[in-house]
Amino acid sequence: MNIKYRVSERDYRSAALLELRKRDKWSLLEFYSPYIVAIVWVCACFIPDDFDLFLTLGIIPIFIAVLWMRRRRFEADYRRKRNFHLLHSLDLDRNGLRLETTDGSTRTTWANYLKFAEDSDNFVLFQKTGHGFFPIPKDHLTPEQVEELGSMLQSRLQRAE
Repeated sequence: MNIKYRVSERDYRSAALLELRKRDKWSLLEFYSPYIVAIVWVCACFIPDDFDLFLTLGIIPIFIAVLWMRRRRFEADYRRKRNFHLLHSLDLDRNGLRLETTDGSTRTTWANYLKFAEDSDNFVLFQKTGHGFFPIPKDHLTPEQVEELGSMLQSRLQRAE
């Protein structure tokens, strides 16, 4: 199977959020922590005391700032990872993946990847070492390629829960 695509900043951000949700329980906590803090803060507002207005109005800028900082972190990661800006030609077979860009060619086996996740925008392959991930955006794929890629990944890797 051969796929040609380019990872945009929006694709990278979407894949990074999917990776954050599906990596493990601790990364799931990192993904939902701004929402949890906001809910706890709003619930604390119902406790009668003199700080009700401060608590109610204080959470909105903090919540927006945390989400803005997360977005900025993803933008900085995308700018730093120049290889995602290039046109990718990805060949998948029973042995692994072969990625060709204008910078060169790399070959990896399926053993280098722990599991995969899928949402409506991306496939994400989780690398075994560190928190690395390999995004494959669905924007450049036909419905037949999406189905074929999904079945190939399902047969080779475990699906992230």
